[in-house]
Amino acid sequence: MTLKRIVLIIVVVFNGLLVKAQRDSSVFTLQQLLWYVEQYHPVSLQSQILIQQGESEIRKARGGFDPYLFAGLDQKYYDDKEYYSLLGTGLKVPTWYGVELKTGYDQNRGYYLNPQNTVPDDGLWYAGISVPVGKGLVIDKRRVELKKARLYAESTKAEQEKMMLGLYFEAVKKYWDWVAAYNEYKVYDEAVELAQTRLRAIKGSHEFGDKSAIDTLEAYIVVQNRQLNKKGAKLKYDNETLELSNYLWFENGVPLSITDMHPPVYTVADKEDVISPDSINNLINTLGISHPDMQLMDYKLASLEVDRKLKRESFKPNLKLNYNILNEPQGSNVFRGYSINNYKWGFNFSMPLFLREERGSYEQSIFKIKDAKWKQNLKLVELQNNLLKYYNTQLTLSEQVDLYANVIKNYNRLLEAEKQRFDSGESSLFVVNARENYLIEARLKMISLLAKYNVSLVGVGYAAGISIFKN
Repeated sequence: MTLKRIVLIIVVVFNGLLVKAQRDSSVFTLQQLLWYVEQYHPVSLQSQILIQQGESEIRKARGGFDPYLFAGLDQKYYDDKEYYSLLGTGLKVPTWYGVELKTGYDQNRGYYLNPQNTVPDDGLWYAGISVPVGKGLVIDKRRVELKKARLYAESTKAEQEKMMLGLYFEAVKKYWDWVAAYNEYKVYDEAVELAQTRLRAIKGSHEFGDKSAIDTLEAYIVVQNRQLNKKGAKLKYDNETLELSNYLWFENGVPLSITDMHPPVYTVADKEDVISPDSINNLINTLGISHPDMQLMDYKLASLEVDRKLKRESFKPNLKLNYNILNEPQGSNVFRGYSINNYKWGFNFSMPLFLREERGSYEQSIFKIKDAKWKQNLKLVELQNNLLKYYNTQLTLSEQVDLYANVIKNYNRLLEAEKQRFDSGESSLFVVNARENYLIEARLKMISLLAKYNVSLVGVGYAAGISIFKN
């Protein structure tokens, strides 16, 4: 099964959770939340800056290959004499292969001009080339900076994806916490209504002499306890609403708030199927190339490898050859007096005898690469185990949801049977309330399990590093 197919499976599962929530247009859906997160959340906007920083870093590194003008003037006057006047202007053009092109113009004069600076009265044009034969021929600092800038620009895409994955997943978890809190509140709300209805019925029975005063008091205490639980659930829901609002933003950094006009889902959604073992195995096998954390480590290793090549280049001697053709301008035609016999050339050479600094720097670059590879291996195992953790959690929660669905059915049956016994005088109000409390607790447990299960469905994609949360 291909990675594309696996992503499609996860997307289908994820979207299945959203379709159920969209049956009521007034419901605030998870899809709507994630749209706002993607478009306006500050972290989302910060992640976009990363891409711009990468592009800026490339632009900065390319500046090392920009042509540049140079000019210099050195004059000396003493005792009403012009000892010398040295004027030099030109243009240098660095190239990718370490070769530097240069052209310029010199005009020198003076009573005490150094003979080697003597040029024709109209000045002297030159054009030449400088070639690093040793160090700098294969790779140099400018090329290294540009390569590393390109790697950094690529890594910012993985960094952005990592930031957004984390942001989306946190928003998903908070959304289901909010949904669970709302459903818990509604359960308690219904429980209060049931208790009040029973209290009214028992009061009526007491007036006709069918029920004792103690039954009325017990029914009233149940109402009070459930009202207390309802208020606690309402507080929890209000606080979860505020926390979820942290993910809601609009244009120009305007924070938004969730209102009662757009409540969360209030139905128990059908449980989606878990991801298949084959799909999980494929996700595990592709973690090394698909997960943003692994991609970031790949870019780091590539950058360290570029540094290593530069350090290896430092073993070569500094040997640079320079050659310039010379020409005296004649009138408007600069090349009229050109001759191949007019030139200037030379070379520069230097090399440390023991290369201790170079060897030490190279060894350090090797150690950094080895360290990064060990960290990468460790990270891959951690990611694989984390993915399996979410998968195992999903399997267990799936079984728990199925099991608890039957538990709720059985509690319902017990409660209905106990109500019939109570109506026929064979049971007490205490037992009916106890049965009803067990059912309430089971419904609350089911709400919690479903919320966790829905998070675990998305958690598999998050642990796999797959961007499936966007529209």
